[in-house]
Amino acid sequence: MNGSTVILGVHKVLNQVHPDVVTIVVPRNPQHGQEIAQALQKEGVSVALRSRDDKLMPGTNIYVVDTLGELRYFYRLTPIAVIGGSFFPDLTGHNISEAAAAGCAVLTGHHVGHFAHMVQEMRRLNPLSVLQVSGKLELEKALGELFRNSTVLEARRAAGRQAFHALSRGVIENVWNLLHSHVFRKSMS
Repeated sequence: MNGSTVILGVHKVLNQVHPDVVTIVVPRNPQHGQEIAQALQKEGVSVALRSRDDKLMPGTNIYVVDTLGELRYFYRLTPIAVIGGSFFPDLTGHNISEAAAAGCAVLTGHHVGHFAHMVQEMRRLNPLSVLQVSGKLELEKALGELFRNSTVLEARRAAGRQAFHALSRGVIENVWNLLHSHVFRKSMS
């Protein structure tokens, strides 16, 4: 099972209850955008491709963003971010920081790789900040709840943003303290 198969399956389930839902897919490697779009179109899905400058039309089901440098703008458009690479052990996850900073409810799988510490720290700061689920069925259930319950959605969005900002402040303070003790203090002596 590949990522587009999982996404299509989850999208179809959500689409039954929310027929106007548009799923935005951002492949880790933009050059895979066309093959993802073709695979989805073979399944009868209406797909728009960013690199072709396709427009979102009524009936467009999935928007594939196969360009670089725009992810943070798309996170601002959506209240929910599913970090897809985290569902496959060979992909070792993706960075959740931009999604959390943009105020998205962040959902991941358990294969977060070198972002494990960030996920752990954010969840320590606020357990609602990152929701880790196992596989397609748990993802469908979690997304269904977020679509149905705006209170839960808003709580997860706020938790993710707050936890990320708390971690960011900690990083900046640590860098400042290191600079102060190792650079500025020496120059003042």
